[in-house]
Amino acid sequence: MVSSGPPARTADPAGLSRSTSGRPLTPLAVLLVVAVVGGLITVAVSWTAWTLNRRNERSLLMVQTRQAAAVLTASVLTISDPLAATLQIEEATNGDVEAFGRSMGPLVGAGRLFVSASLYRVSGSSTAVVTSLGAAPLLTPESPSGGLLLRRALTSPAFVVAGAGVDRIERVGYAIADPAAPRFVVHAERAIPANRLVPALSNPAFANLDFATYLGPTTSLATLATTDVPLSRLPLDGDTVTESIPFGDTTLTLVAAAHGHLGGPLGWQLPWILLAGGLALTAASATVAVRSTRRRGEAERDAVTITGLYATLDGLYAEQRGIAETLQRALLPRTNPEIPGLDIASRYVSGVQGVDIGGDWYSVIAVDDTHVGFVVGDVSGRGVSAATVMARLRFTMRAYLLEGHPPDAVLAMCSRQLDLAEDGHFATVLIGLADLVTREVVLANAGHLEPLVVRGGVTEYVATKVGLPLGVDPGAYLTTGVVMERGSVLLAFTDGLVERRGESLDDGLDRLARAAVDPPDSLDDYLTDLVGRLTGHASEDDLAVLALRWL
Repeated sequence: MVSSGPPARTADPAGLSRSTSGRPLTPLAVLLVVAVVGGLITVAVSWTAWTLNRRNERSLLMVQTRQAAAVLTASVLTISDPLAATLQIEEATNGDVEAFGRSMGPLVGAGRLFVSASLYRVSGSSTAVVTSLGAAPLLTPESPSGGLLLRRALTSPAFVVAGAGVDRIERVGYAIADPAAPRFVVHAERAIPANRLVPALSNPAFANLDFATYLGPTTSLATLATTDVPLSRLPLDGDTVTESIPFGDTTLTLVAAAHGHLGGPLGWQLPWILLAGGLALTAASATVAVRSTRRRGEAERDAVTITGLYATLDGLYAEQRGIAETLQRALLPRTNPEIPGLDIASRYVSGVQGVDIGGDWYSVIAVDDTHVGFVVGDVSGRGVSAATVMARLRFTMRAYLLEGHPPDAVLAMCSRQLDLAEDGHFATVLIGLADLVTREVVLANAGHLEPLVVRGGVTEYVATKVGLPLGVDPGAYLTTGVVMERGSVLLAFTDGLVERRGESLDDGLDRLARAAVDPPDSLDDYLTDLVGRLTGHASEDDLAVLALRWL
């Protein structure tokens, strides 16, 4: 862009050394012409770089806010599921008090999900309390807001939500009933911090974000639920993104702003680099142009140097690819968890073509003291939409695994959350759950390449029961179990590691099986060598690979 514009013309001394009348220009006139032209070009290039960076920062903020909204959407299930399950139990037991205590008791108390829970029996247009747990509720049938909440629950197909408090929201109340034949209402309240301030969430989706959540569609202090900044900083200033999250019969509004530079410091420094470089090159061009009025031949030789210097500016625009790769890596885990008795290594390599981000990912989740979950997946296509689908699947699967669901159930639930016709993407996924005591790994496969086991100098692919990719059609999945020996390695990967243009997939899989024999002591060195040998350090497609070794 830069080398083909006016700077190349300023490097032609013969053109600048004469006026339109054919008379030689004075050195001062040449200096002024070069300074004005070079300055304008430098400012234009710097402004373009600054504008592109602002757009990239906006795109990154939108993607990360959607990730955060996806995490909050998944967390809504932790509230709605216990309420719905308890209602079903009470409907079946005709309002049994002990059953209510067994269902809601573990969730009620200081530091738990709810601070109070109540069961009401519906009789005509009135409700009577059957039993209560925890602190006294603020939303009671006798209060106007509490009575309205319970009446709304009798006709709403979803659980209903309302804030409780005098001047501010002190608690958030939830109520659920069967609108077809309302007999009971399950009601619970969750405490809100006095200053609404919560610590920055550890989930990577909230990294480098300042956020505030509001109960309902309006964003005022009266409806503020939580935030990670002092109240004096609200509303959030600067560039913000707002996402509405379904929350029962209302919405939870998330407002987020970037905390720092999401795309890294280079994007913000690039305009100043271009400005300084452009001014330096303009000064050099002016010097050469002035000298060209005296020595035309010498100026023609200098023109080659000037053109070369401007060409270096073209190379700076290659950093746009680095911005895309930064976004991709921001969506992947920064580090793998430390698991006693298990060595973990991973690699992500972006493809050599294009600047759009891809949808390859990996994830390792410490489910509990004896179980570790892992996921390797690949979303079809490229670009921000593919990355958004990838982030949504990654955090949803992580949440389901932490809730204790087995791999086949996780895939079945996710298959109903992705639709190729609506989302424009499908995804292949391999998900596993490893028992650290028995060394048994339970695998479920949604159209993904099968993993490779390396043990005792022998490599073997695990024959999993392959189901449909996510997004093609909702369905059920089957599991496959494999017991890992001590010292053995399990390799899970995306197709970028083995697929090559012009050859069959079987050739690539055979090449991997031969190259993966005899891993060294360092699993990181093993993956570095493996990726380098298979791709020649220049993969055509994005690739993700995860290695687990039982020590």
